[in-house]
Amino acid sequence: MLHLILVLFLMRMFRIVIILIIILKYQFITSQSTFVKEVDSLKKSSYEKLSESFLKHKEDISLANSYAQAFILKAKQEHNILKKSDGYYMLSTISKAKNAILYCDSIIALFKDKSDYNYPAKAHILKAQFLGSKSMYRKSMDELAKANKLANINNNIEQQYQIKYFIALLNNNLGTYKKSLKLLKDLVTYYEYKYSQNAVTNYESSFTRDQTYESGLITALYAYGNQLNILKNFEEAERINARAIDLSLKSKDSLHYERLLFSTGVVLYHKKEYQSSIDSILKSRKLNAAKYSRVNPTITSDFYLGKLYFKQKKEVEAIKLLKRVDSFAFAQNRFFSGIQDIYEILIPYYKKQKNTEKQLFYINRLLKVDSVLDKNVKYLSREINNAYTIPNLILEKQKIIQSLKKDKITIMVLVGFLSISLIVLLIRYKQKQKLYRNRFKALFSNNLKKKTTNILIKKESKDLEISETIVTNILTQLQEFEDKNGFLETNISVASLSKKFKTNSKYFSKIVNKHKHKSFSNYINELRINYVTEELKENPKFRKFTIKAIASEAGFNSSEAFSKSFFKIIGMYPSSFIKQLEKQHS
Repeated sequence: MLHLILVLFLMRMFRIVIILIIILKYQFITSQSTFVKEVDSLKKSSYEKLSESFLKHKEDISLANSYAQAFILKAKQEHNILKKSDGYYMLSTISKAKNAILYCDSIIALFKDKSDYNYPAKAHILKAQFLGSKSMYRKSMDELAKANKLANINNNIEQQYQIKYFIALLNNNLGTYKKSLKLLKDLVTYYEYKYSQNAVTNYESSFTRDQTYESGLITALYAYGNQLNILKNFEEAERINARAIDLSLKSKDSLHYERLLFSTGVVLYHKKEYQSSIDSILKSRKLNAAKYSRVNPTITSDFYLGKLYFKQKKEVEAIKLLKRVDSFAFAQNRFFSGIQDIYEILIPYYKKQKNTEKQLFYINRLLKVDSVLDKNVKYLSREINNAYTIPNLILEKQKIIQSLKKDKITIMVLVGFLSISLIVLLIRYKQKQKLYRNRFKALFSNNLKKKTTNILIKKESKDLEISETIVTNILTQLQEFEDKNGFLETNISVASLSKKFKTNSKYFSKIVNKHKHKSFSNYINELRINYVTEELKENPKFRKFTIKAIASEAGFNSSEAFSKSFFKIIGMYPSSFIKQLEKQHS
């Protein structure tokens, strides 16, 4: 009897389960059908409307996904690769790292045999960001190298500064904090200028939170403040954080607000204001938990809270948090700079507890962490130099090939359409080349780097109505300026140099005009061009640089300005000068 009741009960439960499965399946099919209909309906909207709606509802992942899918569907039907890429980019910004990387790969695949001003570089940058967040620094650097090459080819300044930001973060993993600080300071300067212009960023179609230079400035200030923390410049870090928080509150930039609170907590930790630091970090953590389910900020706050509690002699709470950081790091294989600090607490703690087993365990963990970080440091150090620092991914091979192709076409045209007019042009061309060769020989036989001779200072100082002491002092500083190649810095002006020499610009300008026998701008340009010609003659690697890279190295703001100055001073364009050098060394 009992057996029969049990069988009947199981049959009844089975029927209930079947009914539930049918209901759930129906709901799923219905919801999928509803979603498809919704997306199909939304695709009728314009791209602008869809992107605006996506941004407006970005916190609602499901709704944002609908707008992104509609955007992609519309682009597919119109065979619009750029818009399809924008759609994938939208999805990547609301997806977890693994899926986001796949969307980035989809964009990269779309531009396998082509490129645009923004794509695929933008996808490489975003992919690098996600890889970096997972502590996959090597792969992140590889993506940045690819993006950097494309950004330079397209002269995409905005992307170049984005890459500079991530290179700064990677420099932190090398422990080269001062290099990182310089990069971030450049970033702040750039966004300060753009923000003051109240311009809209190139992110116009990137569908991220950072829609204006205001947000870019907040990000830059946040990163710069963190870097100042690392270098123990806490007063300046606190000032920078305060400014960033003020901007964030005015713009309702909730993305950065809790991060800035956390950064302030770190400042307070280093200032030994432990309770205030805990309050800031806990508030930041609470705000983060209310909006996101991100793990990394929680682990970072565990890291600092553990150290803070240990400073307050709350060892039980501290050890619990620090062990959690260790477990997370090894479970996810994510090791951040400074994580070694926790083992400097855990190992002595268990030694004090006479727990040799735990002590040995964390010693081995520390050795493993050091090994992993050391490998990353060696790789990143090499790659940052090879793929980024060495003037920015020279594309000379492609340009030389293109130049050779053009020369061949020119010869074919000359042969095929020989006429009196072409003969005249050819004669002129040969005369010009001969002139260049003669100029080149004359230049090569002389030392172009002229030194200033300070003669007749006494007499000329009277003519200038400036004291002999001031004239001598400025000329001495100018000589040192020349010897140390100070003229290679960009944006040098009479005002900036006279300020550096601690004199007024009027005196300084007069002395330069009188003793250098030229205007200030001509003086600087001649020094730069003379430096370049010497480098081109002596350094074979320098000859492989693009004209743009050489111009930048010499302190010029553009390749056009450099080429004009080179022609004015040398009498031939830099490309012709390099060709003559290559012929001489071949």
